[in-house]
Amino acid sequence: MAVTPAGAEVSQAAATRWKKVWKKSLKPLAVKTFYTKEQSDAAYQPKGSYATAGSAYTKAETYSKAEVDAKLAPFANSVAAFASGDQDLPLETAAVVRSVSLVAPANGTVVVSSSAYIQAQAAGSAIARCSLTTGTTLDFAFLQYSNMPDAASSESEVISGTRAFAATKGNLVTVNLVCDEFAGTVAVGDSALTAIFAPS
Repeated sequence: MAVTPAGAEVSQAAATRWKKVWKKSLKPLAVKTFYTKEQSDAAYQPKGSYATAGSAYTKAETYSKAEVDAKLAPFANSVAAFASGDQDLPLETAAVVRSVSLVAPANGTVVVSSSAYIQAQAAGSAIARCSLTTGTTLDFAFLQYSNMPDAASSESEVISGTRAFAATKGNLVTVNLVCDEFAGTVAVGDSALTAIFAPS
């Protein structure tokens, strides 16, 4: 009797026959399923030879993460943008109170809306003026006007406005809320800007 690798007892004759079958028929098939290193290198491109063979990008032909981020940055907030925050800003001469920016993904229009409150810092007449503009001075064709005659100290009122600006594909559009103090002593508070792009 003979014992197979699996632990079965078989006759010596059967064991001999299986050894012959293994050597003649099965082993050659098993060997053919594996490659030596030389055979593998011949059948497949060896590791490290891609650049040599010209089938890979060189470092100069690829972008780093920083370069990719820089190229994608202009498209951030390309359809809508918002700017706001806690604010209590005394006014004097015309000043940029809040700004919002976006890059137009196509030719079209950027519609910007603003809101804020104007507060009298002392009793008496209190007048403030604001406008939405791409510049840094008041645009009197689009004036927002707050007039509080005989205002009590800390009295306030809300101002708001909407304006459309032409936009060209790929160009940055920055719109400012510019305000000034026209009479009395006033401050602007909690201004907010919303910009929305609409294609042509």
